[in-house]
This record gives sequence, C-alpha cells and structure tokens, in this order.
Amino acid sequence: MLTCVQCGKELTAPPRGRRPSYCSRSCQARAYRARLESRTDQGAGREKKSDQPPSPPRPARPAPSGRAAREDPHRTEAGLSRERIVWTAIRIANADGLESMSMRHVANVLGVKVMSLYNYIDGKDELIDLMVEAVFSEDGDSAPRAPGGWRAELEAAARWEWSLYSTYPWALEVIATVQPPLVPSLLARFERGLGALDGLGLDPIMTHRIYLGVSGIAQGLALLRVSEIASERRGGGISLSQWRAVKFPAVLEELGTDRYPRQAAVRNSPEVIADLEEIFEFSLQRLLDGIARFLEGETGGSPSPPRLGSRSDPPLTEDH
Repeated sequence: MLTCVQCGKELTAPPRGRRPSYCSRSCQARAYRARLESRTDQGAGREKKSDQPPSPPRPARPAPSGRAAREDPHRTEAGLSRERIVWTAIRIANADGLESMSMRHVANVLGVKVMSLYNYIDGKDELIDLMVEAVFSEDGDSAPRAPGGWRAELEAAARWEWSLYSTYPWALEVIATVQPPLVPSLLARFERGLGALDGLGLDPIMTHRIYLGVSGIAQGLALLRVSEIASERRGGGISLSQWRAVKFPAVLEELGTDRYPRQAAVRNSPEVIADLEEIFEFSLQRLLDGIARFLEGETGGSPSPPRLGSRSDPPLTEDH
C-alpha cells in the first residue's frame, strides 16, 4: 500500500508517471523543514564539544495580531513573520480575489523564496484560517454590549458582519459555507451573538436558529455586494444600480412590460431596489420585528424595550 512518508495517509497511485511521496503540500513542506533542521543539527554537532548543553527549543511562532502588520511588506527574508505573511495575503485577496492568493503569490509580493514561508505557515489552508482569525479579531471583542437589550445587540452584530464583507469581500466565500474555519475569533463573535439572547428562556437550539437567521440576512445580501466589488475589480463591469437603471428596463421593454407589470412598475426608480444598504437595513429590521413578536409569545410579554424601525421605517403597531 502506498502511503505518505510524512503522515502515513494512504495514497492513490496514478496510472502513469511518478508515484507520489506526500499527500499534500503541507506534508511535503514539513518533511523539507525536518530535513533542513536535521542537516543543521548535524553540522552544529560536529562543531560542538560533547559536554556542551543542547540548544534551547525554538520559540513558538507568533500569531497575527491585526492592524500592526499593515505596513509595507517588502522586507528581506530575515524580516518575515506570520503576521506579515497573513496581512500580505489579506491585501492580495482584497485586491485580486481569494482565487489569486497563493503561497507563491505571497512570496513574490514579499520578495522571498516560497519555501521560506513554510517556516511560519504549513500551507494555504492554514494561511486562510489565519486570515479569518486576523480580520475577525481586528476590532477586538471586548466592547460593552449595546444598550437596548437583545435587539440592539443583534443589530450591532449584523451590521458588523455586513461591514466585514464590504471591507474583506473574500471572507464571505470562506465563512458562508457548511464548514467555516473554526478559529478562536470567529467562535468568540458567534458566542457573543448567542449571548444577546441570554435570559429570555430560550433553549440553545432556538437561540442558534435566531442568531443564524440574523447572520443570514447579512450574508445573503452581501453576495450582491461582493459581486459588485468583484465586477468593479475586473473592470468594465457595471454596478447593481447601473444594471437596474439601464439593462433591466431595456429587457422589460423588449419582452413587454405588460407581461411583468409588477417589475415594470419600478423600472424608472432603479434606486429603490439597488441601494443595498437600505435593503439590508429594511430586511434586518423586519426580521427583528418578527423575532420580537415571537419572543413576546414565548415569554408572555415584551422581553425587552422594543427598538422601532430604522430611519424612515414606520413604528411597529399592536395590530397583529
């Protein structure tokens, strides 16, 4: 049976060509470092006297801390750190998309050999995890809870997440999956969001459902925002508002506005359904209104002072 020489994982031999020795680039990199350290230790051993004490262990690799690593990344190889590598990768993903971010691309931007990155990071998968950890911990999570009870706290959480995807569009691709990276800062944000519903008598499953629904509003509408950003990045694309103002009315006119009268009714008001910020705020408030009514039924009364709609939204009446 063919196995990885580093971790022992079973490998599938190709029908033709050279048989693989490793199951992944990470295992290959770990084996490379092990050989390098072995050669270094052997060379040092020839120079040391037998009664000299062994060298102290290498210090743990520092974890990225956020804003401090945003300075110019063009440094010599001796100036590398995990923090610098992570924020360089974030800048690449912001500018060109996550698909363009690779260990080689990061190394080229830093002006170092690609294998030097493996002294700090095992591979692209770990690098993406560290990128998520960095952006989710960037503003910290020690701020006091928003006054106004559960509703204000959930609003703040949703707006923070919406802002995150506008600032770091690549993060949506990583987070909005069935297997997001379970890094400490992401788990801390999630835990805080769940904590907004403490004391309302909800069971853990219901608490999770409510918070995931609020987060889903931000993630769902962020798909449009991220698509806009990607279109602008590629150049030659049009924004959602431009598409609503030009392309959409033209198609309706060609197909016949009488066939789609409800959509045709707003064809001359593209801003109504192209302002993603307004759509996000409106959707968030309506969802929170529904949660408030649900909680009233669960608790037999108002669980917290109601937060009425945003900006121009009408007050929530007592008519059910």
